[in-house]
Amino acid sequence: MNVILLVGIIMIIAALSCKVTDKAGLPILVGFILIGVLIGGRFQFEDISNAERICNFALLIIIFTGGFQTNFSEARPVLGISCLMSTAGTALTAFVAGAFGYYAMGLSFYEAMLLGSVLSCTDAASVFSILRSKNLSLKNNLNSVLQIESGSNDPMAYLLTVAFLTLAAGGSMSIPALLVIQLAAGAAAGVTGAKLGQYVINRLNLEIEGLYTVLLVGAAFFIYGAAVQFGGNGFLAVYIGGIMMGNVKLARKKIMAGMLSSLSMLAQVGLFIILGVLCVPSAVIQVAGSGLLFAIFLLFAARPLVVFLLMKPFGRSMKEIALVSWAGFRGASSIVFATYLMSAGLPYAQFVFSVVFFVCMLSVILQGSLLPALTKALDLFSPEPQVLKTFTEFTAEIESELLEATVPYKSAVCGKTILELGLPDDLRIILIKRENHYIAPIHSTVLMENDVVMLSGSSREKLVKINEMIGG
Repeated sequence: MNVILLVGIIMIIAALSCKVTDKAGLPILVGFILIGVLIGGRFQFEDISNAERICNFALLIIIFTGGFQTNFSEARPVLGISCLMSTAGTALTAFVAGAFGYYAMGLSFYEAMLLGSVLSCTDAASVFSILRSKNLSLKNNLNSVLQIESGSNDPMAYLLTVAFLTLAAGGSMSIPALLVIQLAAGAAAGVTGAKLGQYVINRLNLEIEGLYTVLLVGAAFFIYGAAVQFGGNGFLAVYIGGIMMGNVKLARKKIMAGMLSSLSMLAQVGLFIILGVLCVPSAVIQVAGSGLLFAIFLLFAARPLVVFLLMKPFGRSMKEIALVSWAGFRGASSIVFATYLMSAGLPYAQFVFSVVFFVCMLSVILQGSLLPALTKALDLFSPEPQVLKTFTEFTAEIESELLEATVPYKSAVCGKTILELGLPDDLRIILIKRENHYIAPIHSTVLMENDVVMLSGSSREKLVKINEMIGG
């Protein structure tokens, strides 16, 4: 069978697997990983570094997209707590988990600290995917807390992994100096690259709209590459760059957002299938006991302790702390960091990789499956769809005006259908909020008192006239 045909079959199966995992109540990522495991027996990477590069490539696209889709106005109130968790929280998790591996599991010092470091970060790919696929909109900006934490904690986990990896190989390094360079160069590359990308995109007048997406993805690659070139952390850089470019006015932004979202999904499919291919099932089964022990400690002790210590001073409730603790998914980024040990040829690399794979699979399956039920049990589920929170991200690109109006008491439009209003062809009611429910209107939809309607039209003047007719 030729390679192109094989890849096509795998992609189709991956897309269809979403139906199976959804009916089983599992995150869609589980199906992708299992596909990789199944084909791993017939296909293996001769050089693990090649798989590492492909995984990094996919991860940067996922993280950039996550940043691009982040509404900064929603995230600003929780920026402090999120950044604290992504830095101090990640480091504290690594040392607590490493200490458990060393004292309770009898691992060697560097083996334990590497295991703790690799698993110290929550995974952006898993968090973004599970929150969106499960349509989970959380109260009190908890979506933003989880997304910013997972999107920005890779640098600290990467730093700790590289530091202990170097020390385990007999080398030496200054961890504080490495931390400063990683964060400073990464942030500088993200900010500078985003500003350059915005400038170029907004000043070009391209006839082919698809080229704007090419420019946007090119900007993401440029940001990541520039950060790495100057010793910074590429993942932090693309996350910052994504946030900045996603929250400013960009030409053809709506088109770019849709295509970037599709590209991110394709990257997720490829990433998790490759990680499944790297798995050696027999090795994972052999470490199941150690993996389960470490996963239990991480889920029920290390993560809750760290989240409590960092969130409680901000006045967060125990319900919120419990939910954030549970939603700290381990996944792709941890497995990618575990491949660094295999590339370095450490004697315990396969053991650490297998434990990490086991913990990540258990985390995605168990935590991801139970998160919706836990969210509702803790009364932290918001009835407002997440898509509405990020709707303003793309209004700058919509070539029409938007206006929100409320149907007052005894308005002339009460009891009339949208068709009976006789709206001009270039004006539409695109959304209606009725109490706590959102309605996608059709011609026969009847307007009622206190309805909040979203109007879209070609000119502001026409919208104002319709608003006056409604009485808003």
